[in-house]
Amino acid sequence: MNKFQALTTKLQRKQKFKGEKEPFNCKKGKGSLSASCFLSSFFFCILCDSVVSFSASGCSRVPMGAAPAAVPDTPAAVAVTVISPQYAVLHREVSQPGAIEAFEETPIFAKVAGYVKEGWKDIGAVLHKGEILAELWVPEREVELRQREALVRQAQSAIEQAQRAAEAAEAAFHSAEAKVAAAEAQRLAAQARYHRMKSQYDRLARMEQVIHKENIEEAQLGFETARASLAEAEAAVKYALAFRVESKAHWSKAQADLAVAQDHLDVARQERDYARTMLDYARLLAPYDCVVTQRHINTGDFVQTAAVGKDKPLFVVQRTDLMRIFIQVPENAVPWVQRGAEAQVRVQVLPGQTFTGQVSRTSWSVDPATRTLRAEIDLPNKDGPLRPGMYAYVTLRADVPGRLTLPRSAVATEGDVTRGYQSYCYQVEDGKARRLPIELAAGDSARVEVLKKQPRPGGPWESFTGTEQIVESNLSEVHDGQTVIIRPRQP
Repeated sequence: MNKFQALTTKLQRKQKFKGEKEPFNCKKGKGSLSASCFLSSFFFCILCDSVVSFSASGCSRVPMGAAPAAVPDTPAAVAVTVISPQYAVLHREVSQPGAIEAFEETPIFAKVAGYVKEGWKDIGAVLHKGEILAELWVPEREVELRQREALVRQAQSAIEQAQRAAEAAEAAFHSAEAKVAAAEAQRLAAQARYHRMKSQYDRLARMEQVIHKENIEEAQLGFETARASLAEAEAAVKYALAFRVESKAHWSKAQADLAVAQDHLDVARQERDYARTMLDYARLLAPYDCVVTQRHINTGDFVQTAAVGKDKPLFVVQRTDLMRIFIQVPENAVPWVQRGAEAQVRVQVLPGQTFTGQVSRTSWSVDPATRTLRAEIDLPNKDGPLRPGMYAYVTLRADVPGRLTLPRSAVATEGDVTRGYQSYCYQVEDGKARRLPIELAAGDSARVEVLKKQPRPGGPWESFTGTEQIVESNLSEVHDGQTVIIRPRQP
């Protein structure tokens, strides 16, 4: 109890002890109070004022001559730290569930109809490329192949025959050329005899006066004989030339027959190869190193071709040395999920193991139904720990350099689906915090990229300059227009 309260209590006890009904026993005189009553009332008023003042001041001592403190009309100034937008590398990360699938999966159908032979492979069988999964018995294809092979042999014999005929025609042509040469020589000889006999006859005919008539007639006969021989030689030349042309035509025909025979052989070979290829389809081969995961045949089954509407494959094989991990990336992470992005894969049934890889490919387009992007990660599976159908959880990471950013603590967002959302921060200007609407892009856990700002309500959007002073944190303590005090940032 302080001294004022003690004094008040003492006075009250004194009045009570004297038996007075009113404090200090003030009685009215004629027209005025008595001197003792006046002093008692004055002292009581001063005491009450002191008690009230003491209670309001909270026991604080105010120096003499000091002016009383004024009650502020505005909120008190807030001490804040500020930061400017900075270019930084954003460490993006997204985690999504995924599924493991074989890098390749192939259903095996029959190309030809036939009966299943013994020796087919069962599920779980490990095969190398080209090994036989199953073999079909197709008797009509076997007969067809033998027939085509016989036609090939027949065409080969026809070629040999045509070659012999072509050789004979060529020889006949060369013989005709020789006959032409012989006939030409005979014509020249006959022509020489003709000129000699004509000259002799003409000379004797001019000497008719001195030469006996029989000699002239004999020379004339020799001349006519030489002329007939020359005509015969010229006819022989013409015949030889015609025979040469005929021989040339026979030779050309033989060559054409040989070409036709060669074409027949080519056709026969193609038909044989076709029959052999169709028969080879009776062997169902592994398309690559694989494991049989499904089998739908048994020995003796009659297998139809896929063309007749059989929708169930005979086998299903999968490649196991490489696996695909599929994930659906949310739309907000699509811009930075590209080929080469780092990926870490964890498999629920393989605790303690983390598989590291990269994004191998994406679908590029976003699925309009789910608003997600399909991404694939290829992982080697040498020892086979990964199995198709397993559940996986994938974390993708990528560094996005050269982005103008702010700390997430300096940015706030308000709104709802109906009115829309608006992000903002507080910019310090002239000692006051001004609310600054901003446009944001993607970010990471610590920072977010800033694109535009709106310095004046309803005004144009502007780019950040990087010199703005932005309140770094504790935005709930700051209001638009509030006076702030910038304090140094802690190192």
